[in-house]
Amino acid sequence: MAGLPHFKNSKAAMNNWEPVFLNQFEVNLIPPTGIDPGTGQSGGSLLLEQVKKITGLELDKNPGVVEQYYKFAKRRYAGARPETTTMDVTIDFEINLNDANSMYTFKTLRQWSDLIYNPMTGSMGLKKDYAGSGIVTIFNKNGNIFRKIRMPNIFPMSPITPMELDYQSQEIYIMSVTFAVDYWEDVFN
Repeated sequence: MAGLPHFKNSKAAMNNWEPVFLNQFEVNLIPPTGIDPGTGQSGGSLLLEQVKKITGLELDKNPGVVEQYYKFAKRRYAGARPETTTMDVTIDFEINLNDANSMYTFKTLRQWSDLIYNPMTGSMGLKKDYAGSGIVTIFNKNGNIFRKIRMPNIFPMSPITPMELDYQSQEIYIMSVTFAVDYWEDVFN
């Protein structure tokens, strides 16, 4: 379509195609057996309710580039292997207290982390006991899912964010946890 830009020249505009909004998602974490993620009044996961943000969903891998030279002329090729085949996904959680005065999200993730290494006892766990799973669902404003990322084998790989107490602060405690993701299934329209 040559000529000046016009509303009618845009298929997206003429067909009223919605943009992808980055705040239309849900994260469902399933900790290993024996750790209760808690459920809210509607039966939904309390971990889901506390998710503020997720980063590191580097799903699309590429082998990168290798270079060769003939004198000063450079030529490039796709590499022979990807740089990584795993992901490190970071999830930020806002921490609340329940009626029992428990930081339930912190408690769940601390128990999960204790399966890997318990700083109180020094015990260390096996992957078959500390690996959980997760699903990230991305949808439009009507709730129609257009992408689902299943992570069948994940575990916390970073320490829980420490509380930085400050008499002058009015901030809410945000707990950031990085999860190791060995593989994933990416289904999209």
